[in-house]
Amino acid sequence: MVQPSLSYSMLKFSLQMFHCAPHKLDSHSLRAVRKRAEDECTLQKKILKSKEGMEVVVPGRSIKEAMAKIASRYESVDAFEQDLRINNLDNETMAKALEADLAVDATMSLVADRAEPPGKEQVAEILTSAVDEKPEQRCMRHILVTINDQFPDNSRRAALVRITKVREKALSSDVDFSELALRYSECPSALKGGSISPVSRGQIYPSLEETLFKMEAGEISEIVESNMGFHVLRCEKIIAAEKLTRESMEAQIRANLHARIKKKVLLAWLAGL
Repeated sequence: MVQPSLSYSMLKFSLQMFHCAPHKLDSHSLRAVRKRAEDECTLQKKILKSKEGMEVVVPGRSIKEAMAKIASRYESVDAFEQDLRINNLDNETMAKALEADLAVDATMSLVADRAEPPGKEQVAEILTSAVDEKPEQRCMRHILVTINDQFPDNSRRAALVRITKVREKALSSDVDFSELALRYSECPSALKGGSISPVSRGQIYPSLEETLFKMEAGEISEIVESNMGFHVLRCEKIIAAEKLTRESMEAQIRANLHARIKKKVLLAWLAGL
């Protein structure tokens, strides 16, 4: 059976929480990262040892794709492999760690899919008070460089210099914005090329919203600051406001309810472990 990797989990949480590798953390931050990583590994082991977890098989292609996506954030293969060694990993152990991660995700999807869809009465009850107009939405990608004076590379001045250079690259027609996001963004969305699901007004930071909803499709923004740091946005698509049919409203309500039911089923299953 595949086993979770503490080294991989520490690297993952260190990047998520502090935007740097574990070996760059102070002792207090390192303890916080280790605690999160140990908790995750404990839960992952229980998931993988469950009846459902034992049924899951991760295709080798999926592991290779996940490895390639992470490696693409580095300037070179050597830089990627050097970072692995610093964090007590190599290509083989990294692949096994990714396999465990993917197996856990697949197991949870398997469990969630057991959830029964909502009944007609549940859908009808919500439909009576639903708004029949879908507001204008924007699809976007973004690149984030965080501001954190605890780390020299993320001081306000250094972060601004970094995001300025990234924006200059983004303005070049030879560079794909999603690749830049994958390589330079310090937001979890980097793994999806910086892609953010369609957003309406009121769903993102006000400074980002103000900029995004003034942009044309395909346009790259000036540098925008939020509570998280400095951003560069690319407006991918503009979805105009529209009047919704009863059928489309029912379908959306049913999908939202089903997602909630799936979440409850999954949480109950996890609690049972």
